[in-house]
Amino acid sequence: MSATVKLYYENPYLSSFESRVCAARIYGEGDGAKTELILERTCFYPESGGQTADRGSIERVPVESVFEEKNGAGEVVIIHRLEKKLDINAGATLQCAIDFDARFQNMQDHTSQHILSEAFIKTADLHTQSMHMGPGCMTIDLAVTSKHGLIDSKNFKLDRTILDAAETLANSIIHKNLKIESFFTPRAELSAYNLRKTPELEDDMVRLVSINGYDNSLCCGTHLSSTGEAGAIKIIGQQKANSAVRVRFVTGMKALADYRNKNYIISDAAEYLSIDYSDLLKSLERLNAENKSLAKKKNELSDLLCNTTAERLSEGKYLENGIYWHEPPDAEFGELTRMGQIFSKACGSFGFVLINIDPAAGFFRFVIGKTVSYAGDVKKVFGEIASAFNIKGGGSALVSQGGNIAAERLEEFKILVKAGFSS
Repeated sequence: MSATVKLYYENPYLSSFESRVCAARIYGEGDGAKTELILERTCFYPESGGQTADRGSIERVPVESVFEEKNGAGEVVIIHRLEKKLDINAGATLQCAIDFDARFQNMQDHTSQHILSEAFIKTADLHTQSMHMGPGCMTIDLAVTSKHGLIDSKNFKLDRTILDAAETLANSIIHKNLKIESFFTPRAELSAYNLRKTPELEDDMVRLVSINGYDNSLCCGTHLSSTGEAGAIKIIGQQKANSAVRVRFVTGMKALADYRNKNYIISDAAEYLSIDYSDLLKSLERLNAENKSLAKKKNELSDLLCNTTAERLSEGKYLENGIYWHEPPDAEFGELTRMGQIFSKACGSFGFVLINIDPAAGFFRFVIGKTVSYAGDVKKVFGEIASAFNIKGGGSALVSQGGNIAAERLEEFKILVKAGFSS
């Protein structure tokens, strides 16, 4: 059995073909068993080099995965794993088809990565360390040097002008509709090409993807025949990734979908606020400032209420056998923890149990505590709760918190706390 003939190198635009089966085998057992096929020739690109595998079908059965392995002679064969088990023997001729929309998006993505990586070199001397093709977007990791900023800073980001310059150059290359050639060439002749990156090579013949007058890169992926087919390249974000910056971008129909979705969101938000979209950021800043002011006032009023309640508790009001039980229906858990801190500093002698129930999630959280003069042992009670309900949490000698206890066990929790504080 010789190496699989790779039709996607001969014609990456081919979407259907027929091929003879060189070998068939079974992967898995029982109801989960699936057929794996080695074809004489294939249009299915296997997952490799950062590019995802092609999707499609063989004899109308979906192909689950496509990958490479070496045969006994050390030659590369391509394995096609089907979604189910089929009765197929070696020698049979099968009808095969790839999902060309997905293939073409992969071609747009991979070609656009070449274009954008070279654009970052030309505009900012930023070199691509690695790339990844994801279902939602592409990413490239750019090696940052001191001239680009302090990469060691926690939230380092490249200046937007750097991203804009590379993005603009990349899209100008698309508009020029430059010819792209993909071909094998002897490794010994690579010095004739100005390669963007020269990796260590073992094969005598290597595959070169050349964008006329712009970029030359060694690559085993499927690519477009001209830059214009990429449609557009849009950078949609960046984040620090160790000593590099990971840039996210979309191309082709993904770029259109991204623009359309964000345009809908911005338009709907502007309409909701009865403003022009150009004033959206200014309005959000104003709303955020108002929200912070309201939150501050709310916290002040909440503290006032808690302090007033603490005074009443110190007078012996609202207590049940020395304990204050409180289950506010709308309070956030953070408000309960703040309440617990205020109560623990009160002058009187009492314990307290504050409960936050989440009906949607079906569990509750709690804060238990006491004043300095109250005899109850908070750590002991919390330890008994943690053991009985298998939860985590903790706190101080005066206040402890924990949670994610099933709501139906609330009464059991209350009985345990009452017993713990009274012992």
